[in-house]
Amino acid sequence: MLRTFVSFDASTIDLDLMQEIYSTNTNLQSIEQNICVFEFDSITFAHALMLLGQNGNRFGYDLSLYLNTVIYFFNNSTTAVTGLIVIDKGSSDFKKRISEDLGVAISSLFMVQSLQLKWETITQIPQNKKLSKKTPDFLGFNSNSERFIYESKGTTQPQTVESVMSKALEQSKGYPETATGKFAIVSYFPTGGKSMPPFTFIADPPISDIFIPERENSTLLHYTYVLNFVGLENTLQAYETMLVEKFKLDRQDEQERPLFSLPSNLGLQRFQNQTRQAFEQERLSRDAFIWENRTYIGRYLDIPATMNRPFVGVHLETIEQVLRLDTNIAEFVDARFRSNGEEISIFSDGTIFKVQAPDTTDQPTPTKTLKRGK
Repeated sequence: MLRTFVSFDASTIDLDLMQEIYSTNTNLQSIEQNICVFEFDSITFAHALMLLGQNGNRFGYDLSLYLNTVIYFFNNSTTAVTGLIVIDKGSSDFKKRISEDLGVAISSLFMVQSLQLKWETITQIPQNKKLSKKTPDFLGFNSNSERFIYESKGTTQPQTVESVMSKALEQSKGYPETATGKFAIVSYFPTGGKSMPPFTFIADPPISDIFIPERENSTLLHYTYVLNFVGLENTLQAYETMLVEKFKLDRQDEQERPLFSLPSNLGLQRFQNQTRQAFEQERLSRDAFIWENRTYIGRYLDIPATMNRPFVGVHLETIEQVLRLDTNIAEFVDARFRSNGEEISIFSDGTIFKVQAPDTTDQPTPTKTLKRGK
């Protein structure tokens, strides 16, 4: 049997998906949380190659070229002695090429055995600038006709795994076609027996987690934390849905959109209206606090065994602007105030935190001015 270790990204692959994978793929042996051993035999690749070879019309778009190279490698390497895959023969160019082919073969085998994709449905996605500037490698279907997309990469350099994974995530999640799952799979193969053993890293992050952090998008993403901070849960859910749609539209240049598609601002309008409605309904059940003639909306926190009720909130006008996707907001100066038995902290994002001040002499702090964000 051949073996490689598999590491699942715990922050992006939820428990339900993990359970589905383990229950479906009997060749995975868990050794600790989120890490397992994946066992397989080269005959599986030979079987798949023979199956795919029956369809000459798809030659060059199926997995046959990759599998042919991989089978030859397994037949001529010393890997079978230990079971762990080691690329210890050939030139540096050969090792680079075979690591890529092995990465494709192992990631495809994982998708077939874990998510029940059918070998004959797996297709290499042609480069198409009308769909995406950076196209992922493959898509395939299971028996329920559910579509899965995955980007597969292989490397012999462990120090490059993180950067390679970042590129794989961008290509997989940036592809605008809908799918049940979009995975990034990076396989590392050692070039000697004394190196780190082979590992395959698998991630399935939300779209927003890998979107290019431009200033505007970073600001918008930050307010997901703010909405959670102040307890606006329904608004947060609608807001996150709106951001996903915005990011998807942002990825498409004007000339790449379908001829009869709506402009991005019109396409977002429905999501903005839903977010606004959620906020207007939810704010009725929230607390309000007025400080220096500015209204903050949020909640009082009940802390057991104390009479103190801290208040956490956000400047009302600021959050209303953000929900309109307007990031040219008034930026507050970080400041602390102590007055009338209360201690107040203001952050530049418009959030406020108020607690009972320590039992000391009150020392009012002058009001800080606002500055307009650029």
